[in-house]
Amino acid sequence: ICKNNGWHIIAQDSEYYPVHLKRIADCPALLYVNGDPECLKAKLCISIVGAREASNYGKKVAFNLAASLVRGGATVISGGALGIDSASHEGAINAGGKTVAVMGCGLGAAYLPENEAMRNEISKHGAVISEYLPLSKPSRGSFPLRNRIISGMSLMTVVVEASERSGSLGTAKYAAAQGRDVGAVPGSVISSAYVGSSYLLSNGAKMVT
Repeated sequence: ICKNNGWHIIAQDSEYYPVHLKRIADCPALLYVNGDPECLKAKLCISIVGAREASNYGKKVAFNLAASLVRGGATVISGGALGIDSASHEGAINAGGKTVAVMGCGLGAAYLPENEAMRNEISKHGAVISEYLPLSKPSRGSFPLRNRIISGMSLMTVVVEASERSGSLGTAKYAAAQGRDVGAVPGSVISSAYVGSSYLLSNGAKMVT
């Protein structure tokens, strides 16, 4: 199935295996890649994560932040989901940069059809990757587990908008455990959508503006 779709299989000993990801304790043995494996060699990678049901403010921040980062030479890593993820990928592509989406299911799984066009664009301007076999369906635990790859590929993880129970807090937790920087964007102190972001900032995350 990989050969028929033009997908690459990248092992840990490959020159294309992400250099920072290789340094985490539980790095995946294989990565399945739809797109340009060259972009996985980038050393300056920053991940941007946040709420799926994001506010217009959060999506605008994510879009502009991603665009600024790629103009500065960074590759933007995110999760290919709705909300902050999509805005981050779109901002990077719009600015002519590279972006990588890390999936929590196989590349050939039926997942989030409304984002299929965006994933196709990402594969043309970077890569869509997964540690799961091509037809593996998404599960309740697969997306939280893939978050270690998002943070593991990155020098810094930036949380743009996160409520108290946001999955992006899990990505930030992985980043901290991996010895990577964690950043957060300040938001409204009276909005429940930013309770998680405020928690990160009050516990040592770098403020990103």
